[in-house]
Amino acid sequence: MKNLKYLINFALVSIATLTSFSSVALGQLGHQVVCDLAYEQLSLSNQQQINRLLSNMPKKHQDRLNNYMKRPQGSPITFAKSCVWADAVKKQKNYKKFEKWHYLNVSRKVNKITTDACKKDCIGQAVSIHQQQLLTAKKPWKQAQALMFLGHWLGDIHQPLHISYASDWGGNKIKLTKKSNTRCETLHWYWDDCVLSRQNRNYQQWMQLLGPATLAQKVQPWQSNSPWSWANESYQIVTSPKFNYCQKYNGQCQSPRGNKVTLPADYQTTFAPVINQRMVLAAKRLANVLSQSL
Repeated sequence: MKNLKYLINFALVSIATLTSFSSVALGQLGHQVVCDLAYEQLSLSNQQQINRLLSNMPKKHQDRLNNYMKRPQGSPITFAKSCVWADAVKKQKNYKKFEKWHYLNVSRKVNKITTDACKKDCIGQAVSIHQQQLLTAKKPWKQAQALMFLGHWLGDIHQPLHISYASDWGGNKIKLTKKSNTRCETLHWYWDDCVLSRQNRNYQQWMQLLGPATLAQKVQPWQSNSPWSWANESYQIVTSPKFNYCQKYNGQCQSPRGNKVTLPADYQTTFAPVINQRMVLAAKRLANVLSQSL
């Protein structure tokens, strides 16, 4: 019986390890791609600083992260993997206060995201707070946490539906009909997962696609250091008519009728380039933030 349990556990770990990155959600794939791309843009000195900070991660946090990502215990914690840590711990008692920092909810009357969009506990403030903590914290583990939060926040703020409305949980209540021809059941799920997985790339292919050649291209102005302008970019995407999230009525965004939408046949081809560019922007901006803060 013990041997059988061992074999079953071994098989499960092996399957998890071999699973393609194209099958996991943006919470893992997107965050890792963003942070890997950012890491590659940094100086060797900055990369070494990151590695030293991550070496201070307590074992219980390493184990929790590997477990969350379905990786074998003892797997190395790279910067890319560390950018998933904020999701791995957000239900833990000591980190539950950061749950609201993963997104920004605004009124349906808002046309543009500004510094007035949130006074407390949202992603617009989270970037500045943890950048400052990375700069000033005296304890290495405190700095490491700020580093990991920063990497995560830059990914989240560039995923459009993290800047949205509380009434539909950022698109989590917007159901996709069967005619949408997707396994993802909600609009938020689609943007966390299917808009990436339907591009049918493994991790190495993602890194090649969005790597040095793409990063060197002139994309929309990325040099802004304002998290609020990054949030506004996401907001303008989700409130555009083709996104199928916001239906304007008397200047105010209304949810789709019955909180259900059918995605048009060209939705994937229209928005795959959009999410890809958002990841490139996130990576360029994260590299810039880290080079100023390490």
